[in-house]
Amino acid sequence: MLQDAGKTLVAAVAETLDALDLTDEDTAAKALAVHYAEVIDDARDQAWAMRWIAPGLLDVLEQLGATPAARSRLKGGKPADAPVSQLAKLRAAKRA
Repeated sequence: MLQDAGKTLVAAVAETLDALDLTDEDTAAKALAVHYAEVIDDARDQAWAMRWIAPGLLDVLEQLGATPAARSRLKGGKPADAPVSQLAKLRAAKRA
C-alpha cells in the first residue's frame, strides 16, 4: 500500500527512537520496534495488524521509555490507575 513516507508508523517510530537517549544495549529493542512498525505499515489488513502486532510494538516502546506511562515511572511518578475489570470485581466479591 502506497503511503506518504512522513505519515507511516515507521517514520513516527524512527522519530520517537531518535528523540530518546538510548545506548548500544538498546539496539535490538530499537530494531524490533522498527520491524513491528514496518510489518504494520506493509500489512494488507491494517486493522488486523494494529490488533495483533501493535501491542507488541507498544510493549517495546514502553520498555525503551517511549510512552507517557514509561516516562512517568522513570521520573518517579505513579502511572495512572487502571480501571478495575469486571473479573477483578467478581473475584473480590467472591473472596468477601
